[in-house]
Amino acid sequence: MTHHPLPIRFGPRHKRTLYAVFLALWASGALWLLFHYFLRVPGEFGETAHPLETWWLRLHGLAAFASLVAIGSVLPVHARRGWQLRRNHRTGVAMKLWLLLLAATGYALYYFASEANEAWLPLTHWIAGLALPLAGLVHIRHGRRRPGRVLRRSPAHPV
Repeated sequence: MTHHPLPIRFGPRHKRTLYAVFLALWASGALWLLFHYFLRVPGEFGETAHPLETWWLRLHGLAAFASLVAIGSVLPVHARRGWQLRRNHRTGVAMKLWLLLLAATGYALYYFASEANEAWLPLTHWIAGLALPLAGLVHIRHGRRRPGRVLRRSPAHPV
């Protein structure tokens, strides 16, 4: 029986699912920001929230739960195998930390938002969230480099 090593790259269906989940997450968050700050509607006592604002936030929460499942689908094979082969592990660790920051700040926005943190907590979440596609693109592009071009550590010069 021939033993085939576990792949690092995702199958087509897995990749499409990951992209769809993170697109829904990013788009719903971006649309909430747009509707919250730029598409307010006139109300009886001045400007008020657009009716769709609440729905974008609800979709964002749902997509956040789906993203946790998506991240869980990446860790057992993709992340573990990349770590074992020392492939793309720096950007992989950066992605894990980025996603952890987003999960933590999203949780804090939902459960611990207050006047004490209103100046920095939402801004931290929004900046990290809006920049997530760039971080993902860097990780993907770095991972697609030809194996011959991968920088290897030498025992004399550890990184």
